[in-house]
Amino acid sequence: MRLLLTGITGFVGQNLLPMIIREVPAVQILTLNIPSDIEKAREMYPYPNCRHILTSDLDEVVQFNPEMAMHLATVTTPRNDTEIIRPMLSANIEFGVLLLDALTRCDALRLFVNTGSFAEYRYGPSALNDAYLYAATKSAYRHFVDYYSQLKGFKYITVVPYSIYGGKPTVKRLMDYIVEAMDAEEPVDMTAGEQILDFTHVCDLAGFYVHILKNPDLFLRLDNGEEFHVGTGKGISIRELVAIVEQVYGRKCNIRWGGRPYRERDTMHAVAPIAKNIALVNWRAQISVEQGVMMMKEGQYTK
Repeated sequence: MRLLLTGITGFVGQNLLPMIIREVPAVQILTLNIPSDIEKAREMYPYPNCRHILTSDLDEVVQFNPEMAMHLATVTTPRNDTEIIRPMLSANIEFGVLLLDALTRCDALRLFVNTGSFAEYRYGPSALNDAYLYAATKSAYRHFVDYYSQLKGFKYITVVPYSIYGGKPTVKRLMDYIVEAMDAEEPVDMTAGEQILDFTHVCDLAGFYVHILKNPDLFLRLDNGEEFHVGTGKGISIRELVAIVEQVYGRKCNIRWGGRPYRERDTMHAVAPIAKNIALVNWRAQISVEQGVMMMKEGQYTK
């Protein structure tokens, strides 16, 4: 199998690529990287079956002729100010479309794996309704994927991750701020904590991508454009999450609830509908929140 990967220096990518190497060692991998990340990629992943090139080297993608492409690269931010518009559109739309254009010249390509966001579903998974500008770019990109899929004839699916935590950290996420609150001398300001979210360990998300790689025919037989919401299927409030963290660590978090307002258009309820994952591709998340927090406490990155 020849696999094209983007976003391998990001949060999910740093946890996914080593898992692929462990579980599917025969795969040949080509990764695309922005100039500031290319040396980092080469240092982090010096595997003999893994080659790293620049995002501008799309002719090399055509020469590699991947059978599957997994597109994880993105600019993720809750910001919607003017300064973020150009870099976000460049990364989330322009680069993605250029990649799709190159893939139309790859005769071996069978499956394109797109990555969405639960923030595309502000009012639940029944319909797209973007919570943030970032989510709007992810929704917009789906139209380009669908266009090129019909143009070239390759199949695509969209993976929709939910509230990811754990693994090798890259930037601070909610779970990290909660853990840090245990050592805070001054109370850490948080919202009222009423959001009900599906906290999903990054190893489970990476495991879903690996499941695709191991079972391509399972996904190729599905309707084109199928989406899979990857989470545990269980929602807990942020206040409940803090209680679990306190129980696992045996310490109290110093948090001032309501000390900061909710974000504009904040997502208040986001739980993955997992029935399709089980029925269509025989997959479900394995790591409970309690187990995932314990893994964080013990510094365990992989399951």
